[in-house]
Amino acid sequence: MSSHARRRPPREGVATATGLVLGGIPFFLALLDYRVDLLRTAVSQRYASNFFDIQATAFLHGHLDVPTGALGIEGFVIEGKTFMYFGPFPALLRVPVQLVTHEFDGRLSLVSMGLAWVMFAVFAQKLLWLLREQLRGTTPLTRFEWVSAVVVLAMATGGSTLTFDASLPWVYHEVYLWSTALLVGSCYWMLRLILSPDRRSALWLAALILAEGLTRTPGGWAMAGTTMLLGATLAIRHRRRLGLTVVAAGAAPLAVAVVYNVVKFGHPYLFPLQSQVWTQVNAHRREALRVNGGTITGSQFFETSLVNYLRPDGIRFVDYFPFVTLPAKPAQAYGGAFLDQTYRTGSVTAFMPGLLVLTLIGLVALVVMRSRPGVVAARWPMFAAVGATGGIMGYGYLANRYTSDFVPMLVLGGFVGLWTVVGLVPLVRAPRVAVATALGLLCAFSIVSQLATGSAVAAQTWGGDRLADYLMVQQRLRLGDGSSSPPLTRSDSVPQGGQTDQLHIRGECAAVYLNTGDRYEPWTLVEQRDMVATVSPVFEDYRPGTVGLFRQTGLEDRLVGVEFDSKLPEARLVVEDPDGNFYSPWFEVERGRPFTVTAHTTPETGQTRLRVDDASAYDLYLATSEWNADWYNVQAALSFTGAAEHGSVRHATVSSELGPVPELCAHLDGLDGWSEAAAGRS
Repeated sequence: MSSHARRRPPREGVATATGLVLGGIPFFLALLDYRVDLLRTAVSQRYASNFFDIQATAFLHGHLDVPTGALGIEGFVIEGKTFMYFGPFPALLRVPVQLVTHEFDGRLSLVSMGLAWVMFAVFAQKLLWLLREQLRGTTPLTRFEWVSAVVVLAMATGGSTLTFDASLPWVYHEVYLWSTALLVGSCYWMLRLILSPDRRSALWLAALILAEGLTRTPGGWAMAGTTMLLGATLAIRHRRRLGLTVVAAGAAPLAVAVVYNVVKFGHPYLFPLQSQVWTQVNAHRREALRVNGGTITGSQFFETSLVNYLRPDGIRFVDYFPFVTLPAKPAQAYGGAFLDQTYRTGSVTAFMPGLLVLTLIGLVALVVMRSRPGVVAARWPMFAAVGATGGIMGYGYLANRYTSDFVPMLVLGGFVGLWTVVGLVPLVRAPRVAVATALGLLCAFSIVSQLATGSAVAAQTWGGDRLADYLMVQQRLRLGDGSSSPPLTRSDSVPQGGQTDQLHIRGECAAVYLNTGDRYEPWTLVEQRDMVATVSPVFEDYRPGTVGLFRQTGLEDRLVGVEFDSKLPEARLVVEDPDGNFYSPWFEVERGRPFTVTAHTTPETGQTRLRVDDASAYDLYLATSEWNADWYNVQAALSFTGAAEHGSVRHATVSSELGPVPELCAHLDGLDGWSEAAAGRS
């Protein structure tokens, strides 16, 4: 039996189980969003949680392209066909499910992300103990080593960006869970292959590289390239047969990934951004492509990425729940870089300080400790893990999820650093207690900060009832006189400007808004009060016409009314829109029988439903916000029409009333001294 496949001592097994439980609990709390819903999605409409299901269905029908419009702005339209730029591996995992049922289409991202974490955890703990064997030998674990291993394993599996990613079950985060798991697994098998060359290790390495290449291109190319370089080095050093096997383990998966991308996009690894639907509708994207020579990748973005992803102040502490959050403003450009898109982005340094410090120690050890074969061997997977970050370091699009690309490097480097530190700490109690305590505090901080940012982003992304619940928790945790709460303002119009986390009440609790700090959607609607118009037909002077009920003001003004038929006593809802009117089906009206038109808003869907009495057959919908020409989101306000807008129809009268005050607004409206506190902090 290979020494690397040895039976694990019970003490190591207990440490592994303890570390993974401590890391797994926060991860799965974020993944489930503190509720029991294994099929939850990031948004109620399941957008971006269904992309891989759509791709899997296309595979089953024998083609790579997906239905037109199925991917929205993320689709790439080439010669009339729509393609997805995400790699196919997560879609292939869904094929067995779709062979049995399509019931779960659009709802499997959470399950997929959970499975990815399990794979990540399995390979992380294998890598931890393999590196311990190389740096510390096979001697029994001391109590200090046991505690340190538990803490660092929990830090790696529960205190990294992956826990933040878990908060949003959709493809943008799902690919990072799988990419990280596959890269950490590749690092483990590469190290195994170097230390104890055999065919099994080479096959495992090749399989994981293939899966990574079909998940995220930068990681696949980095790992495949390093593997081929390793094989060439072995061949040069008179181990030709082994070297050629290792070269093939990197080259064959890379070839498959290249062929797949060429078939779709005609390029070995890039995708044509000019063909993306988003590029067609967004002028800033087109300008970014023009300025950067037709792409948004290149060395001109390195300084910007370096500063934003590694700055020590890339975090924000506030005196209200969740207390730790992302920086208030979106990531900034440096060195004259012209960025595509940029969002509020935390740094590796601020959110994962423990893993980063250990990684820096590990990197020093990998350079200095040349006499130990295991340390020298670990340089190869570390080279690949560092190379996998190249994709985001030269990319003109910044977002917090992209710090996930650092996780494989931090896991491998952190484990090397851990066993290096353990070997350097004197065999006396005080220093060991100090080191273990420091590691414990850093682990706790990383876990809490990832959970805090994840919970906030999950609530804001879903919106509506979940965001209102989140803000109610924030309000219930207010301290003292209420100074430890976000700024709160009020006016009769939708908010403009403002600052991150600011709350705004419109009118008499007509609506509550939250400032997200986001550049493209700075304000989001939290809740809106129902509006009820009661129309009473009297038929004194029957003639056709429209009675105005509501007016929506925003980028464009719209009138919502009831149109009466020219001959029969019938009516229908009408939305008078600058681009053309929209109508409901006709419904009967009669003298002395009032009917109601209720405007009910569900912010999580971004729609206001207009309903006659309780008859859903006559529903019309208004969007609660609109995107302007630069694709910045602008909130719209709904109000009752004035008496002058009720029209010239004399056979109907209109009365208006607001529905019950929503819970959050009732709470905010009743706060003592909120206006003074807001004024003092604005």
